[in-house]
Amino acid sequence: MSRSVAAIVAALLLSLVACGGDAPPVDAVSAVPLGGTNAAPLIVSEAEDVHEDADARVWLALYQLPGLLRVTFGDTTRADTLGALGAAAGQFRMPFAVMDAPAGGVFALDGVARRLVGFARNGDADTVLSVPTSVDQFLVRRDTLGAWVSALSERTRNDSLPLIRTTATGVDTLARVHVPKATVTIPMGQRSYVSPPEYAARDLWGQLADGTVWIARGGPHQVDYWLPSGAKTMGGPRAYAPIRSGEADRGMMRGLPAAPNVPLEAIQYAPEKGPFIEARAAPDGEVWTWRTQTAPKTEERYTVFRPGSADTHDVVLPLHHRVIGLGRQSVYVAERLDDGRWRVTRHERPRFQ
Repeated sequence: MSRSVAAIVAALLLSLVACGGDAPPVDAVSAVPLGGTNAAPLIVSEAEDVHEDADARVWLALYQLPGLLRVTFGDTTRADTLGALGAAAGQFRMPFAVMDAPAGGVFALDGVARRLVGFARNGDADTVLSVPTSVDQFLVRRDTLGAWVSALSERTRNDSLPLIRTTATGVDTLARVHVPKATVTIPMGQRSYVSPPEYAARDLWGQLADGTVWIARGGPHQVDYWLPSGAKTMGGPRAYAPIRSGEADRGMMRGLPAAPNVPLEAIQYAPEKGPFIEARAAPDGEVWTWRTQTAPKTEERYTVFRPGSADTHDVVLPLHHRVIGLGRQSVYVAERLDDGRWRVTRHERPRFQ
């Protein structure tokens, strides 16, 4: 008796996966292109991550300076530099993450010095907090209610770390996050970059200003949320087919062509790609994952998750354009220029029903 067309397709899919080939997509989700820019661009020396504050101004941590860049996007985009090298208020050794502080201010995480360095809403140097000794000073975030969330630097079975929340009343373990145990050290000029092999599946997490904690899961490709009330919800999941790394991936690092000062022979690649390279969250909890693809790719693709919704959506960007931040109404995108600097642009954030 002959099999149905659906059964034949399913058998072919299973055969491809079993043989380690690149399986066809397991779902067909339409993608929308990210809209054009709505402000003048910003040219900066480094653009790893941006944070939009309560007044829709954008903050970048410049760890090589060191300092913070506070940007107002518009017809004429303006920027001023705050902070300096040192140990006093408004100073740091190496800032690399910015987060909301109470009353509309921001904190910059100075992990090397185990401090959060505060700036008031008007840009003045403000409160300085010591990172608790019970948490990892590099893998920590703080919400506007005073709770600390951190992944602890311990490894157990399945390469997992406990994600804990520390408050004035105690410490709770929220979940465990998957972090590949294998790491690669890549020299980059005067410094080194340590990370798992490129494309390795892993969990990425973050914390919103209201205390919500999110984890983008690199296995089932879903986003888990722990709300301030203690309730848990989920976005997705989004099915994906495993993709093998190949020769066409050589020379890529963190989803982009490696910088000229990176020795290509030092870069290692996971045999099989996880579903995403990075994950970023908007203030309302929407999470965008930067998708892995079969190389050579012709565009950048992001999958959008929302708390409590099984529906996901895709957004497409031009090749080698990377989302570095999400605001209440905006998406911030970086493109590396030929001279090594970065062009940062602001776009309207798409809305999905």
